Amino acid sequence: MKSIYDKIINLRLQLKYHNYMYYTLDTSEISDYMYDKLRNQLVKLEKKYGKNNLLKVEHPILKQIGSKKLHIFSECIHKTPMLSLKSTNEISEIICFDEKIKKYFNSINNIKYYCDLKIDGLAVNLLYKNGILISASTRGDGWIGENIKNNIYTITSIPKNIVGNNIPEILEIRGEVFIKKSDFLVLNQFSMLNKKKVFSNPRNAAAGSLRQLDPRIAKKRKLMFFVYGYGVFASNERINSHYDRLMQLQKWGFPINKNYSLCNTSVDIINFYNKICIKRSKLDFEIDGIVIKVDSIVLQKKLGYTEKYPKWAIALKFFSQDVETKITNVTFQIGRTGMITPVAHFLPVNISGVTVCKASVYNFRILKKLKICIHDYIKVYRAGDVIPKIRTVLINKRDKFAKKIIFPKYCMSCGSKLLHSFNFTRYYCPSNFLCPAQKLQRLIYFSSKSGIYIKGLGQKNIIKLINYGYLHTPVDFFVLTYDKLRMVPGIGKKLSSKIINNINFSKNVRLEKFICALGILDVGVSIAKILSKYYKSAIKFINTDFKTVSNIKGIGINISKSIITFLKNENNLFITLKLIDELNVFFVSD
Repeated sequence: MKSIYDKIINLRLQLKYHNYMYYTLDTSEISDYMYDKLRNQLVKLEKKYGKNNLLKVEHPILKQIGSKKLHIFSECIHKTPMLSLKSTNEISEIICFDEKIKKYFNSINNIKYYCDLKIDGLAVNLLYKNGILISASTRGDGWIGENIKNNIYTITSIPKNIVGNNIPEILEIRGEVFIKKSDFLVLNQFSMLNKKKVFSNPRNAAAGSLRQLDPRIAKKRKLMFFVYGYGVFASNERINSHYDRLMQLQKWGFPINKNYSLCNTSVDIINFYNKICIKRSKLDFEIDGIVIKVDSIVLQKKLGYTEKYPKWAIALKFFSQDVETKITNVTFQIGRTGMITPVAHFLPVNISGVTVCKASVYNFRILKKLKICIHDYIKVYRAGDVIPKIRTVLINKRDKFAKKIIFPKYCMSCGSKLLHSFNFTRYYCPSNFLCPAQKLQRLIYFSSKSGIYIKGLGQKNIIKLINYGYLHTPVDFFVLTYDKLRMVPGIGKKLSSKIINNINFSKNVRLEKFICALGILDVGVSIAKILSKYYKSAIKFINTDFKTVSNIKGIGINISKSIITFLKNENNLFITLKLIDELNVFFVSD
């Protein structure tokens, strides 16, 4: 049961992190497919083990819509919640969705579905009173969003005053703000020429534009808008069809995407999906699937909602686009914690407007599973339209020039023999600060916000201090002097004084920050907090044993092994003890 508990805790933390990245920071590190896969794993585990004492309550992450707003803009409360959509990549689930609804209403022929495009932009909520736009906000957490009215005013396709007949006193519009692919390319070219931020994809560009403090910047970005739904629709006329309501909104001046279809069966839905798959590359805006909604408003109300989704709608998402290319080499990188990561290099290819030429393979198990050889042909894609990944190796195209990959046995930087995890999935260098490749990254991490945080010591200054022979281990931060620092080019007297003050300030450090700063493999912020709460002192932590640490709730076998391996290393233990002497490490209970 303990390993199940660990897995559930890990899934909860992963989903919370990816929600924050996507909804609050407008970026993504994993594809929608992988996110849905993680979420489905958590749903299954919590359903199966929910009655156990450890896991009594379904975690709030499963009910979360979006993420908390940032505090740059004022808040807006939605009249009705902006719920998410249940989504799938499987045709079989769409068939099941259709069957369930028809079974619920005991009807085969009278259910219609409104199907349209799932535009990959930023969802917004527009509130009109007596036909005048009075509020505009982001989705936020589903109930409260950010006030972006000033930037919304710059979008010409959004009516500021509704003109027409029977306009409701209160009208709440839901739609997607996006940027055309062609405009996105121009924006990035302009940004590169002016040495400004380049966006990774059109969605991030649209989201970033709506969060500009200066509306003039948003106006230059040529943002577009399509309506896909509504919250409050208090029309005097009784309009009981989703399609008819959208047509009415179009009469009032709201832009509706023309790529839609009214479907009677799951076969009709799949035909529409296949048609859009073919048409997708010709569209001048990004889409990531289609949305299927029960068309009847009466039936929608009867079906109702879960805490996160309407039961009457579902999204059918695309799999990521694959592009063929050829492997030219496989190299091995050494990470901050000593982890060896295989990196596949291939002939440059363009995926969704971005040129990519390499992809991390993450670990040795994946590398072996893919059976990659140098000079192989492969299919690559960009997970979440961001991270290049290898989908598959085209074994049938392998020729006599294919070369097997030689796995390293020794560290490419320091020559130490590589250690491996019990299942040979991961290989790592155990030398830590004695390994030049790790030293720089470990020192940067130690002094960063994730570690003890020494303000003013960025990567460039740390490199200079290493080159001058002043920095070898984290202990050396605390024996730096003003005279040493001011002699380093680019630091000078003023910054030297600030850095010394900041070093002294950083000597008072919370236990979880101290544990995290050590850079132990698999021990990040959340694990460091768990360890801190259990041990409550740095000395107790460094004197732990495998049995003790592996019995802590939330700490798995692999993490326990990483901790003990780190603490058994004489050099690591020496550095850690010296740090405890130099610092005031204290525990604070939450």
